[in-house]
Amino acid sequence: MKKLCYMLSTLLLINLLQGCGAREIEKKAFVIGVGIDQEKSGENSNQPVMNGTFQVAVPRSLKPDVTNEKAYQNLQEKGHDISEQISKIAQYSNKELYFAHNQIILISDKVAKHPERMERLLDFFVRHEDIRRSVRVFITKGETKQYLNVENNEKLPSLYIDTLSANVQNHSRTASIMRLGDLQEDLLAHRSFVLPLLHYKNTEEIKLGGAAIIKGESSRLTHILNEKDTEAMNILNGEFQKGMLFFELDDDLYIYKIDTSKSKIKLVPTKNGQLTFTIRISLEGEIQEVNKQMDSRTVSANHVKKEVEKQVAKKTEPFIKKLQNQYKTDILGLGVYMEKHHHKEWLKLKNDWETGKNHFSQVKINTQIHTTISSAGGLR
Repeated sequence: MKKLCYMLSTLLLINLLQGCGAREIEKKAFVIGVGIDQEKSGENSNQPVMNGTFQVAVPRSLKPDVTNEKAYQNLQEKGHDISEQISKIAQYSNKELYFAHNQIILISDKVAKHPERMERLLDFFVRHEDIRRSVRVFITKGETKQYLNVENNEKLPSLYIDTLSANVQNHSRTASIMRLGDLQEDLLAHRSFVLPLLHYKNTEEIKLGGAAIIKGESSRLTHILNEKDTEAMNILNGEFQKGMLFFELDDDLYIYKIDTSKSKIKLVPTKNGQLTFTIRISLEGEIQEVNKQMDSRTVSANHVKKEVEKQVAKKTEPFIKKLQNQYKTDILGLGVYMEKHHHKEWLKLKNDWETGKNHFSQVKINTQIHTTISSAGGLR
């Protein structure tokens, strides 16, 4: 599937380039990936200098019969913003940077930690007339330029990252892929959200795992979620797809393979005025036995089902406490739910939801977990 995605992406890019006409191609540098890093500088830290890397496709090298020529060129320049970087590149490049075929935007964790820096960067891409809203956005651990120089069996590092993100649907250890258009609404509303996290392993391999929390009030990276907490977040948000839950039951080891997950938030009326939410989690999957030491005829599917629900609670409840007490950040969508379904109450709370009194950290959050075992093997 990964090879197929790459071939389709490459063929599409070649067709688009050919459709522009030879004369137009000669005048444009087709950007397929952008990376933004923090540049070491002695200047005012409130206006940090950044280093932009613009990965440009070399059309002739994308042909199947060309094997000894690099299929891309990375143009790099410093500047306080992307416009300044592009302007500097124009001083020595005889081609105009063209963003219509851009696939990814990488922002280093150091850049993302600056207040409002994320908002300003993404605002440039949102407003740019050539950039599509479907561009994928990632946070990187370390400098982005190393990710845009990974050399493996893929010709273009940007397309390697793009196709890597397509495999998110086959595991649940990373945040859902966010597109530029999705981010614009969150940024404008100053809502907290998460972005998928990329890890540089070596010159040939990148790993996608975990999540970066972007705080709504400051539009900056405040915390990094490990893979375990990211799984818990995905369960609570109904985005735990194709994941596996390992657990022991009656001296045997089981795997609950989750095919689909859903979640629903509801505000529960209380007599004491305590703001109380219930998150109903619905999981559907199948049981796979690892060790077959026990007689499965003596174990009921209902017995296993209860154990699965217990294991899910063990994952999600500590994570909810961490969100409320340590991170004090709503990435579960409770505020979005209040704004949509209880707007009058929300108007009283929104200014202190994650700041000031921080109402989010004080609300009560309960979970209701319901699992369905669609295939239980020998369980009765």
